[in-house]
Amino acid sequence: MSSEKNYASKLDKQKDCKVSSLLDLPEWTLDCILECLPPQDLCRVAQVCTSLRDRIRSDALWEKKIKHKWGRLLGDVAHQEWQLHTTKINTQSFLLLQQNQSGSYGSFSGVWPFLIFHSYLENFIDLISLFKNCSKMALYISLESGLFWFPVQVFKITNLFCYDAIVSYDSRTDTFKSRSPTGGWRMIEGNIQRDRLRLAPAETSPMTFYMSNSMNDLKPGDHIEIQIRRRKESPYNWWYAVIGHLETCNQNVNHCHCQYSDSLVVEFKQYQPENRMRRAMLNRNVNVEQGSTFRLRWFGGIRKLYKEEEIEKWNNLLASR
Repeated sequence: MSSEKNYASKLDKQKDCKVSSLLDLPEWTLDCILECLPPQDLCRVAQVCTSLRDRIRSDALWEKKIKHKWGRLLGDVAHQEWQLHTTKINTQSFLLLQQNQSGSYGSFSGVWPFLIFHSYLENFIDLISLFKNCSKMALYISLESGLFWFPVQVFKITNLFCYDAIVSYDSRTDTFKSRSPTGGWRMIEGNIQRDRLRLAPAETSPMTFYMSNSMNDLKPGDHIEIQIRRRKESPYNWWYAVIGHLETCNQNVNHCHCQYSDSLVVEFKQYQPENRMRRAMLNRNVNVEQGSTFRLRWFGGIRKLYKEEEIEKWNNLLASR
């Protein structure tokens, strides 16, 4: 029997039923209705009776809600962090949880680079029952209410770079606030629009040099992201740049040999041509940090951009400055 006939058969059976409540509906119909409800209404329906409460606490239902609203920003690292918080809460006794006066897990204390700064969960005491019975529902509520600070990267439009941070959502303004090692963990940047956030494209700590195998393939015109930090003990940020030509090159496509030179020209178009920060000369055969104290720029690994949407994002930011 085709899917259309199956669907028609179910509708016919439904017509013969006298529905007096939601619970009288066929399960597949009830599931469809619940999936269409916004989270706020789902929470209200959960208060009607035990049966609806148990159905609404289904991980599968909330997984779809999370994917729809948070899928672009909630990566594997964030899910792993959430699982660590959930496991810790579920393995502690209720008495110990109540004795946690701050009602939070994680820390904003310490000095970089020794501060572990992956995520933070605050004021979770009221959600203990959900942690133990419906982790996905607890995750959605924690995200929506700003209780869960999760890791992402934030675009800085002024100088065209991305910094690693943990962010918290403000549902009243539909914006985010961030804490980052770059500005010091006590500093909070607010009113961050969603389009300024992205998942980290490389699973590399902001303190770690990014090892790339594309250095020897880079040629003028290639778009890249390059790690830069001001001090050796500071975290890296990812800066947007374009591979340029050597000064000795006439930039004629048929005669350009810049790709085969040991010297690599990195050009930052966000700076004016006369600015000394506009260009940097690196050795493409040296796969370690390069730079100088005089220029206050230490260059880490290079990530070549292949996806058009990534390049377009940076170009749009450059145009909006």
